[in-house]
Amino acid sequence: MSEGKSERRGLLWWIEHENTNAFWSARNPWIVIALAGTAIIVLCMVGMHFWGVPHGVADVTVNIVFYGYLAALFFCEVKTGRRVAALGVAVLAAFNLLLWGM
Repeated sequence: MSEGKSERRGLLWWIEHENTNAFWSARNPWIVIALAGTAIIVLCMVGMHFWGVPHGVADVTVNIVFYGYLAALFFCEVKTGRRVAALGVAVLAAFNLLLWGM
């Protein structure tokens, strides 16, 4: 890579080029976003069961967080040229939509 140019880093780049500790570190934005999304989903479930958050609100929030993350990951993988990874993300999202319904 030449000096001064930023390198696009998709999820697979982190898996292929970083060791396990660096992959799970705060340097990888995909892990940070996934952990934040997981925390939001947990708060929705806890809020629904203990704090009186309506079931519909929690479901919509969980769907937005989960499928929003998958959509961002899909477009990032397409942008970085990783077509097979993008296809895998699309199949995962389609499988979840068919399995759980939206």
